[in-house]
Amino acid sequence: MGFEHLLSPIKVGPLTLKNRMALAPMNTCMSGLHGEVTEQLLAYYGARAKGGAGLIITEVILGTRLAAQFPVTRDLALFHPGHAHGLSLLVDRIHYFGADACAQMSIGLGRQSTPLDPDLEPPAATGGLPYEIVYEKMPDAIAAAWRSSEFARTLGVGRMTREMSLPEIRREQKEFAFSCQLAVAAGFDAIEIHATHGFLLHQFLSPFTNRRSDLYGGEWRNRKRFLNEVCEQVRYACPGVALGVRFSAEEHFEGGLTRAEMMDVAKDLEARGADYLHLSDGGGFEESGHQIPDADRAAHIPEHGADFKKTVSIPVMVASQHDPLTADQDIAAGKFDLSALGRQLLCDPEYPKKLMEGRADQIVKCVRCNICLMKGLAGNTAACPLNPLLGREYGLDEYRIGPYQAHESIIPKSWLVAPMPALDRPWWKPELDVPEKYWRPFRGPGPR
Repeated sequence: MGFEHLLSPIKVGPLTLKNRMALAPMNTCMSGLHGEVTEQLLAYYGARAKGGAGLIITEVILGTRLAAQFPVTRDLALFHPGHAHGLSLLVDRIHYFGADACAQMSIGLGRQSTPLDPDLEPPAATGGLPYEIVYEKMPDAIAAAWRSSEFARTLGVGRMTREMSLPEIRREQKEFAFSCQLAVAAGFDAIEIHATHGFLLHQFLSPFTNRRSDLYGGEWRNRKRFLNEVCEQVRYACPGVALGVRFSAEEHFEGGLTRAEMMDVAKDLEARGADYLHLSDGGGFEESGHQIPDADRAAHIPEHGADFKKTVSIPVMVASQHDPLTADQDIAAGKFDLSALGRQLLCDPEYPKKLMEGRADQIVKCVRCNICLMKGLAGNTAACPLNPLLGREYGLDEYRIGPYQAHESIIPKSWLVAPMPALDRPWWKPELDVPEKYWRPFRGPGPR
């Protein structure tokens, strides 16, 4: 079997990917407490890039100062130019091994966060609404582990939240757009807006978590306003780079978001300049059985993709399709365009390479035991019983970087294609087509 559809290139906005497989964004808990890039994180992404994936999507990067005060356990951060150094090293590692790099940027985690200061209430769409997890909605293996641990059960109810104010929403949007420009300056080839799994942008969409009475709450056009505005502002701030949005196709509980609503917002996002849509599923912590699906809960995801393909003309990416033969057939049938692999690439980072080399029978199949995720929820580095190298890639020379290769560019491609506008340009100063020759006349006492 040649897997010709899964291995074929695809154009996503201005970006051409070498194949249809991407590393799905997952929180690996390999960053530092304050969002720093670590050597293990570099090696982890290097291993997945070397394994042949066409696109490497990072775990979530918190894109504002406020968001960074409310991580889940440990999350990358990018809201200050100082953060760009570590992330530029990450981009270099991904490019060195031949993949394109996408930064998944988040404007906040909202009610599903763990404040660095336990006295602070997480800013969310609605105040006074902590999350509450029930076992019946969890993946089977995680539910079994939580039932046996009193410590785990303490994480089953979230912190009390506070409602974000209108000035705060607007300030966060502007800072987030600037942070996306920092990601482009760090060399990322694409930006993916994080709007899924019950986190902040998702919370504004859902009638279950958005009980506001202002222009960001109530009827559907108000609930989708925050996400639409964020997409529009990031598209304006970062022209020339591929822009995607990851969101849940539906919430799978009574009173939650429906597939029809999300298909409607998909059309809005395409109209605002999104170059691809990345479908996940489920309502977040309170409905994590579809967020982290067992095999039976993942079976319907290609049908989600087929519905969204009828709605938009841009590429559609879906997750959790671990069987390459079925994924190849579904791409051929037009159900989706790209396959995002999460736990499967934790288990076997060389999955794409093995397909390219005709070694599909050597792929180590993920059994969805979710030990990788349970270690992360406890604040530890991910580990896998089928991949003894996961979490220890930093110890291997093969994932280290060397001199610039012929396929790399010293000047990041994103610098050449993304002439980013100044977001704080005064209203009276027009945007210039060419740089100013001098910033002021010389008035010194003599020649320079």
